[in-house]
Amino acid sequence: MRLKWSLIVCFLVGVAAPAQATTLKDAIAAAIRHAPEIQAAQADADAADARIGAARGQGLPSATLSGTIGAGRLDPLGYFGLQAANVSPRAAQLTVEQPLFTGGRISAGIAQAKAGSKAARAGEDLTRSQIVVATVQAYGDVLTAHRMVSLYERMVAQMEEIQRQAQLRFKAGESPNTDIAQAEARLAEAQAGLEHAHGNAVSADARFMNLTGLGPQDLQPLPASPPAPGTVEEALDIARAKNPGLAQAEAALAAARAAAQGARAERLPMVGAFAEGSTARDQFFPDYRTDGVTVGVRGRWQLFAGGGVSANIAQSDSLVRAADARVRAARSAVDEQTISAFQGVRSAALVEIAATRQARAAAQARDSVRHEVRVGMKPQLDLLDAEREATAAAANEARAQSDRIVAAYRLLALLGN
Repeated sequence: MRLKWSLIVCFLVGVAAPAQATTLKDAIAAAIRHAPEIQAAQADADAADARIGAARGQGLPSATLSGTIGAGRLDPLGYFGLQAANVSPRAAQLTVEQPLFTGGRISAGIAQAKAGSKAARAGEDLTRSQIVVATVQAYGDVLTAHRMVSLYERMVAQMEEIQRQAQLRFKAGESPNTDIAQAEARLAEAQAGLEHAHGNAVSADARFMNLTGLGPQDLQPLPASPPAPGTVEEALDIARAKNPGLAQAEAALAAARAAAQGARAERLPMVGAFAEGSTARDQFFPDYRTDGVTVGVRGRWQLFAGGGVSANIAQSDSLVRAADARVRAARSAVDEQTISAFQGVRSAALVEIAATRQARAAAQARDSVRHEVRVGMKPQLDLLDAEREATAAAANEARAQSDRIVAAYRLLALLGN
């Protein structure tokens, strides 16, 4: 079974980038470059920025050139003394228009596009922060998983040695058969734990490579936690101002309000200035020629739309209310999550300290029990228990270290950093 896991790990490592020392900072930078989710969010944000230009273009002059050309035969039937002839009718028209008054449609469209761009950029920031947190979690999981493999490998080796010693003492008549049975049971437990640790390591490696595109080789120890606000009140103020999820909801509300203004503008007339130049040949009789230039003002006012405009206004007002409710919900959620994350950072740091002390004490106790068992002061079962407790304590320490750094980056994500 170990050979199977080793082959899988070798395969995964073989398809990854060349081995090199990787820090958490390196992994985060690689994930930001690699993540297709971020690339998609950036593309969405760029598209939203382009819509601002399109909305502004609605208020600028436009020029349209149209033309036709054909071939045929025209027969005036003798009117005006004209005879039938083969003709090539053709016409061209150039129209230049400049909106003068649109009832607020253009300004509403620009405001809606700007709000959409802001929402898209906030979405990009949100996606990036999620990828960062996921990468930190994956980095810690890889370190923890491989630490667990090492711990259980050591535990299996220790249990095999204890079992061997128990068999020797039993043959010498110095210990009962119970010691052998107990050692075999703990050895089987350690072997099962080792196989489970190998499986977790393969899964953690695959997750890390999926996020970063890097091979999970020679990962450096977890660094100290990044700086965090000193008080929960400070953290709340920062989150309310910079949280990307909240910013996205607020931008969506601004877009909904702009859309409502645009819907109401449909009730107002539109006025624009225009200039047209046209030319035509062979349109009505052979050798027909005409040229014209027109300058003027054109207006349009839809007086009745069968209730369509009113329905659009009602719909847009409903969307504003929905967006406003989402903003209030987002604010409450951000406050709750920030308070929880702030406390989580404090708790994770204290848990890591306690786990480190526990691991150190458990290791010392194991070493003492091993000596006492060797000289016959304690039964072998005590050593089996001490080995298991020391392994469990070391595993808790590894998890606590990962939880501490993940909690810190989760708080930073909520603060928009």
